[in-house]
Amino acid sequence: MIGAMAFSCSGCVIEGGNDPAPQPTPTPSVDAPQIYMLATKDGSVGQTYSAPQGMSGVQWFREALTSDRTRTPITDASATTYVARAEDIGTRLVTVGVMNGQRVVASALAVVLDIPILLESFDTTSGFTATNEALLASRSAVAQGSGAVEIQGTGSRLGGPGLSKSDIGYHDPAKFGTIAQFVDLGWDPIYHTVTAFDLTLTRGSQEFRAKTPLLEPLYQTPQPLFYGSMWGSIHSSEIEGLQSAGAGRFGVTNSVITQVPHAPRVSVDALVARAGGRPTIVIGFDDILRTQYTDAFPYMQARNVKGGFHIAPGKIGGPSRLTLAQLREMYNAGWDCYLNGSYDDDLMTTRPTLAAALAELQKVRDWAQANGMTRGNDFCCYPNGRYQDSPFRPRSFSAKTNGTRIATMSDTSGIQPGMLVGGYNVPVGTTVVSVDSPTQITLSENVIAQVKTFNFTDLSSEFSYTKLPLALKAAGYKMARTTQGKGSWLSRFGITDRGGVVTPANATSNMSLDELKSLVDVAILRGETLEFYLHGIYETGTGQTDSAKFRGLIDYIVARRDAGQLDVLTKTELWMRDGNSSLPI
Repeated sequence: MIGAMAFSCSGCVIEGGNDPAPQPTPTPSVDAPQIYMLATKDGSVGQTYSAPQGMSGVQWFREALTSDRTRTPITDASATTYVARAEDIGTRLVTVGVMNGQRVVASALAVVLDIPILLESFDTTSGFTATNEALLASRSAVAQGSGAVEIQGTGSRLGGPGLSKSDIGYHDPAKFGTIAQFVDLGWDPIYHTVTAFDLTLTRGSQEFRAKTPLLEPLYQTPQPLFYGSMWGSIHSSEIEGLQSAGAGRFGVTNSVITQVPHAPRVSVDALVARAGGRPTIVIGFDDILRTQYTDAFPYMQARNVKGGFHIAPGKIGGPSRLTLAQLREMYNAGWDCYLNGSYDDDLMTTRPTLAAALAELQKVRDWAQANGMTRGNDFCCYPNGRYQDSPFRPRSFSAKTNGTRIATMSDTSGIQPGMLVGGYNVPVGTTVVSVDSPTQITLSENVIAQVKTFNFTDLSSEFSYTKLPLALKAAGYKMARTTQGKGSWLSRFGITDRGGVVTPANATSNMSLDELKSLVDVAILRGETLEFYLHGIYETGTGQTDSAKFRGLIDYIVARRDAGQLDVLTKTELWMRDGNSSLPI
């Protein structure tokens, strides 16, 4: 695939947020368009890179990742395609040739990486044993190979479901680097009450486990969703004793930490080592505050760092806000134009219906497109990070059924007719018909004789649980950013649900500079993607970032970029590189 972007503005502009008549767009003064060259899968060794269509006289180069960007010609590479080799690892591939009579340069967004090591394919349940009364089943592949393994909880209060396999082969942990595993938690708001997913490597009685779960919510927004597909990753040096354990045979254990009713269906696939991607930083700005133009933009532009701004058209040109001319200048300098979730920066969840919220987001998109700022319009944010408005969910830790529609429990407080009932062996779609007493309810379906944990969920709200993220996904939005993030995530093998419609991002305002730097260090160590978001550059004020911290963070990122340790990309560039990439084994 080939992608090309011109950092320019075309079409019409609309000044302010009240939809006045369009005005002609001035011709911007910009550099020649940047031509990006993409690769198959993740661009690692063995993957195919293609020169832009129509390029002749092609010559391939290896480009250094350091600031000098020294190019070394590949003597035997002059075809229109090139398969990455081991000698290319740690460089960026570049083609130089002629298009339309002019000499042009096309650069890959990917950096050539080594091929991952497959530790376990999870193609079948053979060799696996269930833990904590879980049920195991084979299912179609979700990331790699011919299949995956599904773990189903059975309502056990001993802990969440899990699996183990005593022998996944002979491996040398000194070569592991970053370890990653693909997990699909599903999107069922009733049963998929997962709070964490953990990975342990074993050798006999020895256990090698990180101090924190492999996967947990990466954002702190109230009632964080933890659904969908995702890659969990950790560097082997973060697991005590693993790198020094020496080569030998290993086993694997996965455990799922859940809430009531402890009956999720979780699919696991593709445990791989040497999985780290190109460390990447994304920088975004909220609320279109004027200091983003007066302070942040010139400081970043002088250091060749691009970012992105989220537009709320109703705020443009207001007090202490950016003007359209300022936004246009930033856009023409290569910044992305992302969408605020609403026209005036109000919560999406305050709209009367889900359809109304989506229509308003489309209005924001229409405004951006009418003003010629089309790049970045597939990416949005949830104002204040709110993507759901879910009511309290009653639970019972010992609901007793006897093969009829009657269920008894110690307390029926909060349970209402019409609520959906979740529990192991409870037929899907079962609801509460009536609350008969403080200890008894009647259900819409018979449930076998058992004592299990139940939850009771009201899905009548337009914005309950997963509805808004799934609606954005169905509407074609690629990434929808949350707030109050807690770190970085792996995007090398594709941008999954966690990096997509519930994208984590880290606020610079509520962390110290040292804490922000440590996040960058972890992203470099693991080969992950890390997003920072800012509001205004002010010395004081809730949610604001002072200039010393802002400049210190940018300087830290730039120093590591110039040393070849990371890339700084817009979301458009990130998606071009990783959005549809996949595991190459």
